[in-house]
Amino acid sequence: MLKPIHFIRTSILSLGLIFLMGNLYCQGGFDNPTRALYIFDLAKYIDYGPGFADSSTFKIGVLIGDYDLVSELANLAKTRTKIQNKPVVIIGFKKIESITPTQVLYLNKNADFNLGKVKSKIEGHQTMLISEGYEFRESMMNFIVVNNKPRYDINEELIKQAGMAVPPELLFMAIKTKEDWQNLFDIASKEIEIQKETIKQQLETIDVQKLEILKQKSLLDSLDKQIAEKEKSLNEKQKVLDRQFVQISKQQGEITIQKQTIVVQQKEVQVQKDTLSNQKEKIVLQIAKMDEQLKKIGEQEGKIKLQLATLEKQKLILYFVLFVLLLVSFLGYYIYRSYKIKKEANIKLEEKNRTISAQKDEIEKQKDLAEAQRDQIAYQKKHITDSIMYAKRIQTALIPSLELFSDKLEHFVLYKPLAIVSGDFYWVSAQGNLQVIIAADCTGHGVPGAFMSMLGVTMLNEIVNGKHILMPEQIIENLREGIIKALKQVAEEDSIKDGMDIAVCVVDFEKNILWYAGANNPLYLVRGTELIHYRADKMPVAIHYRMTPFTLQKIDLQKGDAFYIFSDGYCDQFGGPKEKKFMSLQLRETLVAMAGKPMLNQGERLNEIFEEWRGDGPQVDDVTLIGVRY
Repeated sequence: MLKPIHFIRTSILSLGLIFLMGNLYCQGGFDNPTRALYIFDLAKYIDYGPGFADSSTFKIGVLIGDYDLVSELANLAKTRTKIQNKPVVIIGFKKIESITPTQVLYLNKNADFNLGKVKSKIEGHQTMLISEGYEFRESMMNFIVVNNKPRYDINEELIKQAGMAVPPELLFMAIKTKEDWQNLFDIASKEIEIQKETIKQQLETIDVQKLEILKQKSLLDSLDKQIAEKEKSLNEKQKVLDRQFVQISKQQGEITIQKQTIVVQQKEVQVQKDTLSNQKEKIVLQIAKMDEQLKKIGEQEGKIKLQLATLEKQKLILYFVLFVLLLVSFLGYYIYRSYKIKKEANIKLEEKNRTISAQKDEIEKQKDLAEAQRDQIAYQKKHITDSIMYAKRIQTALIPSLELFSDKLEHFVLYKPLAIVSGDFYWVSAQGNLQVIIAADCTGHGVPGAFMSMLGVTMLNEIVNGKHILMPEQIIENLREGIIKALKQVAEEDSIKDGMDIAVCVVDFEKNILWYAGANNPLYLVRGTELIHYRADKMPVAIHYRMTPFTLQKIDLQKGDAFYIFSDGYCDQFGGPKEKKFMSLQLRETLVAMAGKPMLNQGERLNEIFEEWRGDGPQVDDVTLIGVRY
């Protein structure tokens, strides 16, 4: 495989040189256009050694004897801008002492420069010395005229000593002696004519293969893009499913609690049923005892009848009869009382049964109502969640892309909404040499805060991108006027004034200045191990009892300075071992401690610190924190 490629390369190079020679036959020796073409064409085939890769340009130097040659080279460099994939630079030297390293250096014997001194000047550098008018092999390359035609000779030993090399094709085309040139040229011409057609066919095949490769590459790029979009869509759907799973888990917990309550109530009903069953058993026992007593009374009555028949005439019979009557009366009263107690117990038992049945029906109704309410709440929650997710997409679309950050600024953005949508927002814009960076905290959070944030983003687009107002205090002042007008706020009313706290930074890359103004939101500047606190004006971007102009602060930036703007959500988060706020002092200490880290690593670490501090507790507010290194 390597031999055909080498053959093709050799053939193309030889063919190119032959065409060059052929085009110059009729010119009658060297003139400035011919010299310029020779220098450009020969320079692109020379191997300049390992140091050439470190050069950002390809320099052609001329020891000036003819100013027109420098102009001719410069004009040719406008159309042939690169040699060996490096931009071409033309340099003219008036003296040998002023020579600097170049890839090619040309001198003409007519300019009366000492060739030996020139060689000494370029010694140790990979510089191809091309001369004209000197003797054979006295220079690395030497232009001469043979039979009124431009030619050249090559001293391969001098070139190797300078750490360079020329391909065999150039050596083949160079003059060895004046006598054998014409014979060598005729032989090479015949061979190259044979190879021309083969090379042409091979080039056409290569072009077809290139087109096919480009088509396949385009198809692969399209497939990669589709796969990336599908992966992104699947990730978003997975996040939605995770949130729905969490919500369903919470609802299942609530339903489990309701089931436990119903089970407890059912147990109480069962206890009442058991109590009633015990009472029924006691009543049955009492009735059985009464039946036994009545049976005994019947037996005693039989005996009494026998005794009455025997003692009919005796007075004792009368007393005995009276006693029996009294006993029967007492037993009758006792039986009547037992019957009454039994009747009352049955009435109470029936009432309890009715109460238990009513409670059971009520429990069933409450269970059905709870299930209906649960289904209704689930439907309403899904509907509300879908609406809020759509609002989030609108809010995300309105917030500018972080790609608007200048490449000159290393930065991070820590953005953690409390709910699906956020009352915090960040905003960036690039205007010429100025970079605008804003962090804002609107009144409230969730859906109300999100409405305020979208209003703020819309107004900032109009103020900065539309009206081109670029100084921080003017941006905040125009934003305050717009909010007061949009929300129809009146100073005399005692109601809560909706608005926002904001920090506005403008970086001037040309003057190395940071302009800052803030409404309740400060700016921290970390320089080395020192943190400088720039305080904001104590008034919001809304109607307020204090309506003075906002203060503009100028900060002279140094390379490596890092500045931070943020909302109060990070500092106000409760957590830690004592469930207290994080506080701004602890935030300042944290920023100074991580000052040496890259900004992306700082953002990741600040997020970890926030989550560790919060622990299992809830997030209390939206969080926005922007860090920028100059």
